[in-house]
Amino acid sequence: MTSAWNWIGIIAWIIVLALVVWVFHHIRVRRIKMIVERKHTFEWGNLLITAVELIVSLGLLVGMGYVTFSNQVNLTDSKDVKVSYSVEPLVLRVGTNGSYYVTVDRGTTKKPVHIYNYWVDGAKYTVSSNKATVVTNLSQVKVADAGIPWSQKQLAKEDRKHEKAYAMKLTATYQPSFWNGLGMHVGHQAMTRWLIRVPAQSFINTADVQTN
Repeated sequence: MTSAWNWIGIIAWIIVLALVVWVFHHIRVRRIKMIVERKHTFEWGNLLITAVELIVSLGLLVGMGYVTFSNQVNLTDSKDVKVSYSVEPLVLRVGTNGSYYVTVDRGTTKKPVHIYNYWVDGAKYTVSSNKATVVTNLSQVKVADAGIPWSQKQLAKEDRKHEKAYAMKLTATYQPSFWNGLGMHVGHQAMTRWLIRVPAQSFINTADVQTN
């Protein structure tokens, strides 16, 4: 169900689109009057009014498009988004090259994105390297995922609890506010990010990808 806040954006879009339609209608009416009533094919005043109307309507369209489709989000601003975390322990797999928690499908030169596969109790998950980071040491997190608010204290706690083998998922959800409502984002996910923790590099399999 759409949040009531998002009606701000819906109403704004209706107003902007109605204004654009009115502008083109008004331009046509003025031109007809200029030709029929004043017998002119060109007037500087008419051109100036048309230019102002088109600039304003185009500016409103671009502005609403930016607010609606922009994916920029400040994860540190609790008024903008609510950040939540979930953790699942990894399940060890056994392959011909040993035991592992994560397999990697390597990308190509045309599509240099790796695909990570990991297993939890009763399920297999697949996520691209665009949305996930695999680390073997917590000191790598700040460098590999700069700008993502992973808590070192919480990660250290999960290390002890799950023997350094778990997947932590970050979910950022747009909070109720005028700006988010204008963009029709309230209640929708702004970002999802995975941090996959393994004890050592040897638990990452890049050669023996098994089907589940």
